[in-house]
Amino acid sequence: MSAVAGCANIPDWTGDKIGVVVFGQPDLSGEATVDQSGNLRLPMVGDIHAADLTLSELEKSIGQSLEQGYVRRPVVSVRIAEIRPIYVLGMVRRAGLYPYQQGQSVLAAIARAGGIGVSEQTGTGGDLIQADERVRMLEISHATLLARRARLMAQHNGDERIIFPDVAGPLVDPARIAQIRDGEQRAFEAERQAERQEVEELQKQLPRLAAEIALLKQQGDLELRQRDLNQQLIADYERLSAAGLVRKQIFIEVKREAARIERNIERLKSQALQAELAIGDLQFRITELRNNYRRRVMSELRETDRSLMELSVALPAARHLRAARTRQIGWLTGEQGQPPPVIAVIRARRAMPVTYDAAADFQLEPGDLVQVGSLLPPICRPRCP
Repeated sequence: MSAVAGCANIPDWTGDKIGVVVFGQPDLSGEATVDQSGNLRLPMVGDIHAADLTLSELEKSIGQSLEQGYVRRPVVSVRIAEIRPIYVLGMVRRAGLYPYQQGQSVLAAIARAGGIGVSEQTGTGGDLIQADERVRMLEISHATLLARRARLMAQHNGDERIIFPDVAGPLVDPARIAQIRDGEQRAFEAERQAERQEVEELQKQLPRLAAEIALLKQQGDLELRQRDLNQQLIADYERLSAAGLVRKQIFIEVKREAARIERNIERLKSQALQAELAIGDLQFRITELRNNYRRRVMSELRETDRSLMELSVALPAARHLRAARTRQIGWLTGEQGQPPPVIAVIRARRAMPVTYDAAADFQLEPGDLVQVGSLLPPICRPRCP
């Protein structure tokens, strides 16, 4: 590569393939590419710094290294074996990679890429329509997700109504927004109604079980009073039996009645306990039912937030692409008010990119990237002083 005007007006061989010939020493001759550190690796010698040397200086540096115990009075010839190509991207008809030519300007590079225009693989109008349609669909998806999130938040908070955010936009028809909100409102009411009905079906069983427990308690109280009377009767019969005033068979019947009463008391306690357990089970099912609805709402809310986060990246990019397509049509059709495309040359300097705002006669160097226009938002770039 020849020394072309740049930031420091010095040659930069990084990425170029250099041919080195040491006369009479074929083992020491060959070709090597200058690495990102600016070094050229040669047999036996190792790395030779080449990035900021002219060809003559590089020959001298290699010769001095070979004299250090390798070759006596070496004769070294250095040539450029392969020069890095240039890249032409952006608003040109045939973007791609092109061989570098000595003294090539930006204008010549753009001409080799077919001139300023739209890629031959795409159509301007179709691209703009597709870009506009994508923005429209993403805007509708954004409005839909925001309305869904408002509905889910209302369900999660137990609100009686949904507070929808303002999602009006030039590409979203108000009728479409009304339709989206109406759908979310119906879903909100249907979910609340379904939850309410399931809870009410379970709650209806609670009064019956409570009444059953109260009845069992009353029966238990009667049995307890009967047991007290029976125990008094047994005590009286025991005294009479000891005096021989009552038959033994009657005493046995009284004892059997006492045992029956005890069994009834235990049965009533067991039934009351079962009813209380049934109430506890119903209350647990009601709580679990409500929790299931809440968990489902939270799961949908997380998924909706994730989709909104993805849209927060996709939507601005789609809008910017649509704006770029719109500007592109203005450049190609010569519409008034459309600025010409910005041409930038991006050049690697010691593996660091340096960007130049280039005119048509800007002289290129091997490895330069010519960007005609831009589909990306403006960024802060290092400038050549």
